[in-house]
Amino acid sequence: MHTSRRRRRQRLLGSLAFFLIMALVAAACGGGGDEGESGGADEGEAAPAEAAVDADGVIRMVLAPDPVWDWLSDQGIREEMEQEAGIQILASPTWDEFGVYAGGHADVVSAAAYEVPELEEATGIPTTVFGKYNSDRSTLGVRADSDYQDLCDLEGQTIVSLSAVSITIMWGVYAQQMCGLDLSAEGGDFDLVVTDIQNMAGLVEQGDAEACLCLPDFSIQQYSSGALRPLYDGRSAAEIFADDFGDGHDGPQTNVFLAPTAWIEQNPEEAQFLLAVWERGLQEWQEHRDEIIDAYPQHFAAETDEDKQFIKDWLDNNYDWFEDSVYMDEEWVEGETQIFNLMKEAGFLAEDAEEPNFEVFEPQ
Repeated sequence: MHTSRRRRRQRLLGSLAFFLIMALVAAACGGGGDEGESGGADEGEAAPAEAAVDADGVIRMVLAPDPVWDWLSDQGIREEMEQEAGIQILASPTWDEFGVYAGGHADVVSAAAYEVPELEEATGIPTTVFGKYNSDRSTLGVRADSDYQDLCDLEGQTIVSLSAVSITIMWGVYAQQMCGLDLSAEGGDFDLVVTDIQNMAGLVEQGDAEACLCLPDFSIQQYSSGALRPLYDGRSAAEIFADDFGDGHDGPQTNVFLAPTAWIEQNPEEAQFLLAVWERGLQEWQEHRDEIIDAYPQHFAAETDEDKQFIKDWLDNNYDWFEDSVYMDEEWVEGETQIFNLMKEAGFLAEDAEEPNFEVFEPQ
């Protein structure tokens, strides 16, 4: 068992390192996403992340394209808050958050809390989580006419995911805990295939895979038409954790805000300001959710009015993955860290691995 855990952890670290290297190669060759309105990560020559400590009123942030951030920018809220505080956020929307962060081109990155231990080991950068944003909304989807009832029934079958890490870690933990099976990037008891996020549900519908670790907003057509059905009564990975493993804790998070520990220690004012901006963003989401979906349907893979309504209904009736507040407290941190014990039990972390560092900021 110890050997199996060690191999699984080595495969996970190797997969993460591979994606980091490929992202950095792509960046060196001129690849990567477009810069955000407020600036880009490639402005000037960037120092390594662990050396870029003094923010001096500027926060370099990298995150996946996000509707709340676009709303804050387009409504003038971000600019107003920046001018009032005398602090500027240079944001770079990209799907290669890890690569940009590892290459030293960002102070703050949004990533999953449960990826932090491997991220630290792959980059060599001591990292601290200091805010929360989105919990894991992934679902396990199968064709509606199949006989599968749970993850255990899928042993030996092809499962598609958007990453070898990320949400796959969570479902790999569940496979081990629920079924005693190994779901990992290489080998294991399932045929895991990593593909583009937009293609996962379609591959299952077409019969090229038996299941997907699907995000509801990228599976609108298949879920709304009934071609696919989500197992576990449509519960997300976060809901399964809360119900079955986490004593009701709403997590784990696929998007927390994290930064080099040295950066947070020397730039508490900037860290606090970033949280204040995103706290306003979550308030805007709660008050203007439908307007945000209508304004930025591309962020929800929604093409028609029916698609937009599907997402609104899913948020109302199934799961809203946006947190109520960006601020953590000690009770929340204790709940979130439960996942690391499960990861150790499942072999995704070494038994002696240290838990990530969490820094709790009080709202201003």
